[in-house]
Amino acid sequence: MTGLVTALVALLSQIAPILGDASSIAKVIETLTQLIPVAVQIGEDLVQPIKNIIAALSANSATTADQMAQLQTLDAQYDAAFEAAATVAQSQDS
Repeated sequence: MTGLVTALVALLSQIAPILGDASSIAKVIETLTQLIPVAVQIGEDLVQPIKNIIAALSANSATTADQMAQLQTLDAQYDAAFEAAATVAQSQDS
């Protein structure tokens, strides 16, 4: 599962900057929404690549205002979920 998620994140990283329409961007946002809970469980190796995807989509001129709001929410949710997972991991190590 880890390999599949890592490969998917790598693919999204490559296509996010070149998407040319709001429909494609919406599909990537939907995929990220489903992918983030799994990525948080996998660990910190996926934090920066996912943040880069969100940044690339945010910078894309085809991103609509609604999609920009979704991306900002998704970014905040990802940060919170990862911080919560890191806190749990630290408490288990103690």
